[in-house]
Amino acid sequence: MLDLGCGDGAFCAFAADRDAIVHGVDAEPDAVAAALERVPGGDFRLAMMESLPWVDASFDVVTSFNALQYALDPEEALIEAARVVRTDGQIAVCKWGPPSQNEFFAFLTSIGAGGVGRGRLPVGDPVEDAIRSAPVEVLSTGEVSAPIEMVDDAALQKSLSRAGVAPDAVRIGPGISVIGAAAPYRRPDGGYRFENRLRYWLLGGFR
Repeated sequence: MLDLGCGDGAFCAFAADRDAIVHGVDAEPDAVAAALERVPGGDFRLAMMESLPWVDASFDVVTSFNALQYALDPEEALIEAARVVRTDGQIAVCKWGPPSQNEFFAFLTSIGAGGVGRGRLPVGDPVEDAIRSAPVEVLSTGEVSAPIEMVDDAALQKSLSRAGVAPDAVRIGPGISVIGAAAPYRRPDGGYRFENRLRYWLLGGFR
């Protein structure tokens, strides 16, 4: 199997533990290094999803977890995935669902983070558009619940930092802090819970 945007190799480790022969690709050198350390027997390469360094029909399965939407050209990346998967193989794509079903993304948007202007949710889905345009067949699709929970304010701030948001640098309004903006998601125990849904597609029909 090949994992697109493999990151630190977490899914590849999961698959390798179940006897899969794992390969991964990522555009970040640090991610590839982390994946190699996590799965020493894996084949991890530094490359773009739109130009995969493997020959045609190399894999039984190609996966993408919250990665395809970050390709420079999601449709071209999907076409490349179809090229390297065998004709009887499958591509599995999973990503966060629409912003209207993703409270954490809505929260990021409300504070002017997440790559969009404050209060403006993006229109359209580049992954869904790519699947519609690429020469693939949707075998099945659906949604699953995937809530995000943080135990306290410190955990929320750490999550924001990992998402590339510097809480102290976000200006929401006079007297309003990032923690204050998260109040609608705060639980009685002081933690936070954001209801979210993941969308998935299983693709086949390759020629």
